[in-house]
Amino acid sequence: MAHFVELYTSIIDSISGLGVSTYTPSQEIPKKLPTCRVSILSGDPNEYVKNARRYSYSFQIDAITPENGLEEGLVLAYKIMQALRKISVDGFSVQMNGEPSLSSMVDSSTNRILNRQIIRVNYNIIEDTIS
Repeated sequence: MAHFVELYTSIIDSISGLGVSTYTPSQEIPKKLPTCRVSILSGDPNEYVKNARRYSYSFQIDAITPENGLEEGLVLAYKIMQALRKISVDGFSVQMNGEPSLSSMVDSSTNRILNRQIIRVNYNIIEDTIS
């Protein structure tokens, strides 16, 4: 499970390196925008490949900007997608499974109108099991 924590931390660090704060789905959206919500969608830790175990994880990253920040949100989303392509975890082989996907929406589910750029990304992590 440490590999998942390291992958999640690497994603958070990459986004923070762009100067953007992050939060989890269990937290309230910060007042200061832009911000990113990072969520895990699924994980499959039990696939064996020759002498190794492969873990697959799907994440959703929501780049959130104010209602008049659509352009800012799109630029941020593309920067995040570039950063996600460079994710690494010490001691594991990290492979992006396909390209990140991007969709956009206007979110009025809170007390303010927000632009939400939704990035979905899938990773495979391969762990060497040879002792």
